[in-house]
Amino acid sequence: MFKNILQDILLAIIFGILYSGLILLGWGFGDMSGFFSHLTRTIFFAVTIVVHTLNPFLKSLFNIELLKQGEKKAKDKITFATIFLVCCLIVFVAPYSDSHNLLVMGGGDVMRYLGLVLFLIGHTFMLWGPLCLGKQFSFFVTVQKEHKLTTDGPYRFMRHPRYNGGICWILGSALIFLSILGLILAIVYSIIMLLRISKEERLLHQEFGKEWEEYCGKTKKIIPFVY
Repeated sequence: MFKNILQDILLAIIFGILYSGLILLGWGFGDMSGFFSHLTRTIFFAVTIVVHTLNPFLKSLFNIELLKQGEKKAKDKITFATIFLVCCLIVFVAPYSDSHNLLVMGGGDVMRYLGLVLFLIGHTFMLWGPLCLGKQFSFFVTVQKEHKLTTDGPYRFMRHPRYNGGICWILGSALIFLSILGLILAIVYSIIMLLRISKEERLLHQEFGKEWEEYCGKTKKIIPFVY
């Protein structure tokens, strides 16, 4: 128990330093007042640090093993590595674009606050989905032992709320910093997510058969009532 707590603390420190460091490095350590001069950037920084610092504790509280491999799995390690790389790039590239006025889009504050809304929605589903799955959740595309099809919580509205959250999060991040480079990364991320969804749905169809087909008939993939 004590060992697990120490591991959670270590993970929290690592993720907190990683994300805060990349954000501020991208913007430039010499202009911290400029970064925090806009409310959307301040909220982006605060939420990012709080979420990624508390994430390991939440996963421990709900008995979630992030890298747990199940009895059945899809070949997805390259995709997982790519997703992690893109997530690290966005929190560096987007602030860099904004700070250095490099390939920034128009729209001003309207676009920034739209991005903030998407960013917060994204984090909501990125946390809610895994917490609803509990010990069945894994970063890998896998089916756990005695896996049961989850259809409550956010899964009532869409089949892949965490992927929806990820896309909203990265798109919102790009808009907060008005970063065209960030927007390109968001498109790349979204394509990767759609490919991953296809792998996951094939695996779930193999595992749950008719139950999965009936569930699919009642829900959309990542956008409720739309797609």
